Amino acid sequence: MSSPERVGGAADPADLPEGESFSSEAFAHRSFAGADLSGRDFAACEFEGCDFTGANLERASFDDCSFTGCNFSNSRIGNARFLAAGFTGCKLAGLNFYHLDQLALDLRFSSCILRDCNFGELKMKGMAFLDCEIDRCTFQDCYLREASFEGTSFRGTLFHKADLQAASFRRARGYAIDPRTNNVRKAVFDLPEAVSLLGFFDIVLKNEVED
Repeated sequence: MSSPERVGGAADPADLPEGESFSSEAFAHRSFAGADLSGRDFAACEFEGCDFTGANLERASFDDCSFTGCNFSNSRIGNARFLAAGFTGCKLAGLNFYHLDQLALDLRFSSCILRDCNFGELKMKGMAFLDCEIDRCTFQDCYLREASFEGTSFRGTLFHKADLQAASFRRARGYAIDPRTNNVRKAVFDLPEAVSLLGFFDIVLKNEVED
């Protein structure tokens, strides 16, 4: 099997000493699986079809970077910095996002699979999860005002003590959000999925007119 090619002139960052910086580079179909990228700085870089499975991204910085079709399964992201970072068609599994540098946190997800990820206690006002699959993830004590989950499907995902004021769940499905323990004031939901919000109350719903 031939080695994945990298677009750009610099060397593979996995082989460079800690602290090396990269700016406006493009990385295509590169395997960083298990690589130590800790402390590296990436600015305005593009990653396409790259594999970060098990990679050490601790204290790494990704400013204004885009990720397309990348795999972030079980990556180590302690104190990593993601500012204005966009993920499209990526797989992100087993990540503890609450370990990120929260002073520089700005993420956008589109058509991504997020599985077994923990977003607990993060401040994510206006964050976008568009047309994603969110499977067995945790949003506990999160600040998600004005966030968008439009077109996203949920399975086994926990929302608890989350501030979802003015968040949008248009075209979303499969969510289980308890209005008693989450702030859903002015949040937007579509019918018939919004009926699931009433499932947490001791009431009986009927769809027929009785005499």
